[in-house]
Amino acid sequence: MAESGREVLERKRDILLRELRKNVYDAEKTREELVMALTKAYQNLKRASFAKGPDTIANVAIGSSYEADFLLDFRSIMGVTVPTVEFQGKLDVKPDYGFASTNAELDAAFRQFYGTLALIADLAREEGAAFQIANDVRRTQRRVNALKYVLIPMYRNITKQIELVLEEREREEFVRTKRIKRMIKEHE
Repeated sequence: MAESGREVLERKRDILLRELRKNVYDAEKTREELVMALTKAYQNLKRASFAKGPDTIANVAIGSSYEADFLLDFRSIMGVTVPTVEFQGKLDVKPDYGFASTNAELDAAFRQFYGTLALIADLAREEGAAFQIANDVRRTQRRVNALKYVLIPMYRNITKQIELVLEEREREEFVRTKRIKRMIKEHE
């Protein structure tokens, strides 16, 4: 049973490692996309700041009351609970600030920053899953090692000792039976 348990745990570890590699790859790809999107958004924000001044941009930002909605849920991968984060965004979002003291660059920056929220949610999902899976891989590996190097050898030693004791008893019983037969023959 310990051997079959070890095999099951090794298969689980292998599947989790495959899933971990996928999540790490997806997280790296999403991080690169996020950096590119944020770079573009910051460039537009800089242009808006140059055109209207940083104080005006700061006042517009303070006056904005826009809130982003994220849906947080969980799913299970081979018994590992991983988070799922999803951005609940609108397709055609409009800024909630007045247009009197703003410009087109600020509107473009707003839309680009809004577009990064979905990437941020994807990155959070991938990194959260990678973190949870990595922890479970570590825990599973410890269990595999405990079975492989501690419990299974211990059970093999116990089994060997039991076999030796049973063989010794069998030999003793054989000798006893021979003696009894010899005694019965002598007695007759």
